[in-house]
Amino acid sequence: MSVRANLSQKLLTVWNGEPWYGSSSSAILAGVTASEALAHPLPGAQSIWETLLHITAWTEETTSRLNGADSKDPDRGDWPAVNGSTQEEWMAAQAELLVARKALLESIEKAHEESLFLQVPKASGSGATRAQTVNGLADHDVYHLGQIALLKKSLKSRQS
Repeated sequence: MSVRANLSQKLLTVWNGEPWYGSSSSAILAGVTASEALAHPLPGAQSIWETLLHITAWTEETTSRLNGADSKDPDRGDWPAVNGSTQEEWMAAQAELLVARKALLESIEKAHEESLFLQVPKASGSGATRAQTVNGLADHDVYHLGQIALLKKSLKSRQS
């Protein structure tokens, strides 16, 4: 299997598949309401909505790097502010994540296999390769999905 196919498969498994470690992104986010997404059940922790926006920002930044841009913070910022509170706005935030994910998959599909081994330009020395960056995004998503799962569990235990 090609590097491109491996990267796409890993992302799809994390996002909507059946990963060996537990639930996918779609399963973890299923049924979360806007009020739950806004809640801060754990002191000092980001909300589900804040975490989703962070994941979206880094998905967009990973696509930018894959397409040849220098390493930098996401255009939206590392932890974008939540600008909404309604169910419709929560659904729109999730739709933005889906758009960002589709764009990344399209960039992977269009990339030449050899280009995935190029380093992402970084201001201070050598950085990761484009493939390592995409692989790192999958790991980043899993990390934050674990946080979201804990936030959901905390919210559910308060409702009981």
